[in-house]
Amino acid sequence: MATNYELTYIVRPDLDDTAKKALIERFDKVLSDNGATVVKSEDWESRKLAYVINGYREGLYHIVTFTSEDNKATNEFDRLAKISQDILRHMFVTVDFDKLNDAKEKSAAAAVRAAERRAARDAERSSRYNDHTSQASVVSENTSEQTASSNEAE
Repeated sequence: MATNYELTYIVRPDLDDTAKKALIERFDKVLSDNGATVVKSEDWESRKLAYVINGYREGLYHIVTFTSEDNKATNEFDRLAKISQDILRHMFVTVDFDKLNDAKEKSAAAAVRAAERRAARDAERSSRYNDHTSQASVVSENTSEQTASSNEAE
């Protein structure tokens, strides 16, 4: 049975675009040559690192999603990434896409519910504010009427 993986690796930020593209193609080929099927390979973004790695304070994150029948591809990638000076760190995570999709659906539903609650709460606050404002205007009208009638009485 094929296992789904998500691989994240951090590339040195000082690589030029052509060298970075060649590095990514080379490591994608390492995976595919060792029996993996690369589903998606994309740059994520350049981010500041939590701590200095090999003298670098930031790195270019790259994410690869792939499937593999055995661990031959992951072992070879791991071996070569440890040797390479261009990859600062890498990490493999097994992914169950059914559970991931369920979690995304639940998260989306929770976000919708939260937005509905927020809208209801804002509407209630708005109506309270309008009630308070209208009561304040009634009080100010009464006060101005009383002031006017006391001025007339003098």
